[in-house]
Amino acid sequence: MIPEAISAAHYHRATSYRRNQLTPHTLDWVHQPKTAKDYAQLARVPLNRSEMLPATDYIELVKHGRIDNRRHSKPLDIGIISTLFRLTHDVTARSLNSDPPFFYRSVASAGALYPFELYLAVHHIDGLDAGVYHHNLFDYSLTRLRRGQIPEIPPVDRNVAATFCITGIFFRSAWKYRSRAYRYVLLDAGHLLENLRLALVAMDLAFSIHLDFDDLGIEALLGLDPQREGCLACVHLHDAHGPKKTTTAVGLLKPLTEDILRASTVSGKEVTYPDIIGVHRAGQKISTRFTEANPALNVLVNQPASWIDLGPQEFQGPADYVRLLRQRRSRRNFVPASGSRAGLVTFLGLMAGSMGAASKMPQASRSVLVTGLLLGAGLSAPPGFYLLDPDARQLGRVCGGRLTAPMAAACLDQMWLKHAALHVLFMTDLAALERTWGARGYRYAMIEAGRLGQQAYLAATAVGWGVCGIGAIYDREAAGLLDLSDDGALLYLVGAGPVKST
Repeated sequence: MIPEAISAAHYHRATSYRRNQLTPHTLDWVHQPKTAKDYAQLARVPLNRSEMLPATDYIELVKHGRIDNRRHSKPLDIGIISTLFRLTHDVTARSLNSDPPFFYRSVASAGALYPFELYLAVHHIDGLDAGVYHHNLFDYSLTRLRRGQIPEIPPVDRNVAATFCITGIFFRSAWKYRSRAYRYVLLDAGHLLENLRLALVAMDLAFSIHLDFDDLGIEALLGLDPQREGCLACVHLHDAHGPKKTTTAVGLLKPLTEDILRASTVSGKEVTYPDIIGVHRAGQKISTRFTEANPALNVLVNQPASWIDLGPQEFQGPADYVRLLRQRRSRRNFVPASGSRAGLVTFLGLMAGSMGAASKMPQASRSVLVTGLLLGAGLSAPPGFYLLDPDARQLGRVCGGRLTAPMAAACLDQMWLKHAALHVLFMTDLAALERTWGARGYRYAMIEAGRLGQQAYLAATAVGWGVCGIGAIYDREAAGLLDLSDDGALLYLVGAGPVKST
């Protein structure tokens, strides 16, 4: 039985970590979730892994990336789709020190649990029949789940050749993080979404990103078990040269088989956490009246007393994008070394290139976060707590002092984090999200924090720094350290800076 919907603000507070109040939890290794969905009874369409990936400078990709009025000169075909999947979610290395082997991926994930899945709804792609497909990461293929003309979800006024759908399987993360897992499922969906966005820009393709859609309709389209897996983002691939647009009603969809629905079950012993189902259900309601809203977020008690101009953009480069994807790792071996001014300005410039007015995300996503920085010693600005204004390219100093060590303590005493040159802080106002968009706003904020977190991973790698995302936080302790408002919340922290050479 699905529980009653709860508010997202209530969910966030109910799943907050409190010092000395964490309930002990032993991982059930015998029933560890599977890392891949199993559609053993269905045929697979192989993708081409031999084709060379495009040579793209990551610095230029972020600086000049545009999605408006883009038109790929070639017909959209299965070869282009193959390349997009490789750039979005790929295996980058394998470790044989575990049984089974551990596969490193191009996408960051909390606890390396990878709760996300990728689907492709095809309307007209050369070499692929119309229908719905699931992406198989490990054998690089597509499993056809549905054949024939399908509805366009969400409907738009442009021609749609195909739609990428990002879902999250709740228990993959809940196996370790229990009720708090929905936070990580959303963050990880944001990580994957940013890789997909960058891949589409690198391929010079026209696309649109959608966080609002008919949840129940898309669950039926993809064949998801709604108590175990939910769709979190859709990305339309547009093609002005495709056939005339046709529409199939969602209500005419034939239900998929029970075998397909059972693929959302990833463990022989799953636990259902009512808080996760409740907050996801609450977020299914879309407040269309306020989709384009720009709410005032009351996150900080104290506002910046002064602002520092970052100056002209200074980008170190070039940086091969494909190489960065393969080199991206979570690295914790930070060293208390001086970071160059060029490195700091390049990192912040790359982050700002995906935020604010430069963002290619839906309007709602551009106004759900406040981004802060804790600067440690050895950087070109004095240590302290700052806000980042991406449009004005300024840092607003909230307070001085070396706060990276107490923040490391607030991150479940992960004291290696105190040596990071800086902490990037993604914060929001939970009450403002609820007032403006209901629980759907929480999805916007967490997905956006994850998306920018993935950008931080790539930007840090580009300047030769280590980087690691942190979602495990004593929530109110961190809020007290930053002097956040009663409804202010730190959603995600990313530590970055020089690391020990290996």
